[in-house]
Amino acid sequence: MIVTYIRSSSYNNYDFCQMQYFLTYVLGWRSDSGKKADMGTMAHKVMEILAGLKKFQQDNPKKKYLVVNDDKCGKIRIHKDKLNTSEFVDELTAKSISDYSEGSRHKFYKKEKSEVRQTVETFLTWNDGQFDPRLRNIYYPEPHFDIPIEEEWAKFDFVDANGNRQTGQLAIKGTIDLVTLVNDETIEVVDWKSGRRLNWATGEEKTYQKMWSDPQLLLYFYAMSKMFPDFKYRIMSIFFYKDTEGNPDPVPFSFCFDESDEERFLGMLKNRVEEIRNNVSPKPVDPTRRDPKCKYLCHFYKNKFEGESDCMCRSVEQSLKEEGMEKVVEKYTAPDFNIGFYEAPG
Repeated sequence: MIVTYIRSSSYNNYDFCQMQYFLTYVLGWRSDSGKKADMGTMAHKVMEILAGLKKFQQDNPKKKYLVVNDDKCGKIRIHKDKLNTSEFVDELTAKSISDYSEGSRHKFYKKEKSEVRQTVETFLTWNDGQFDPRLRNIYYPEPHFDIPIEEEWAKFDFVDANGNRQTGQLAIKGTIDLVTLVNDETIEVVDWKSGRRLNWATGEEKTYQKMWSDPQLLLYFYAMSKMFPDFKYRIMSIFFYKDTEGNPDPVPFSFCFDESDEERFLGMLKNRVEEIRNNVSPKPVDPTRRDPKCKYLCHFYKNKFEGESDCMCRSVEQSLKEEGMEKVVEKYTAPDFNIGFYEAPG
């Protein structure tokens, strides 16, 4: 398979289902997001805007009005005295729900809207506001990164489905929820999670020890080491909203990685990239398609290519057996898809 970049989502998706990874990241077909995923996005947007407003306030201490121009919710302008009120959080949450509902295939009822508001409330109030961006020194709200891996093994050179030669370096791409300033030597990355603390590929709980080797955390750490090299210390904090671990409240996890973890991540990344590159016959999570992951969690199991009778993943699987990888890429690549570019759904 061709691979030109890795996101934490693509790294994990390959573990979940090789065929789903192939359809998404090599052929360029997009999955419909689930209702829970959309609700998580709504809550994250509230946190992103609050962080942006706090950053504006820090940079413009004398201004009475705070302004953020958001790509989804438009221009948000409020008096500075309104930032820390529950009334404003309610208004902002309602706007986020409304704006995201317009582009969603799901309907969101009172129960779901209340759950989004509760998620935001938990993010803001846990441990007296430990993860409330309004109480933090905001360094960079919602940073995006696209960082080439300057290693010999990360080079690629191939001809794409349109007959164009593509050359370059493998890159890591992604978006981080928030970067805050702890002191002159230290930044902290905050990642709010609205889902459960599970490895969805195996169903196992992510323990503290296992998260030391979590691809997302290490990928984010590596990205921060390249984006903000002047900081000696980088803390990675991840807060699972639905993780109770036997307690009435969620429990966050924080990690301090160092330079040795950069090399550890590059080793993990190299192994994963070579594994993908050498895979000429991606396998579905379950050949029988009886696994609930296929029936309930896979967009490609529920949909078909135009003019074909079988589901998308079966069609591609059969074509791989009969025609091989090159023909499948030529035949099934999504219209206007560029394998060097992927727009994250959130």
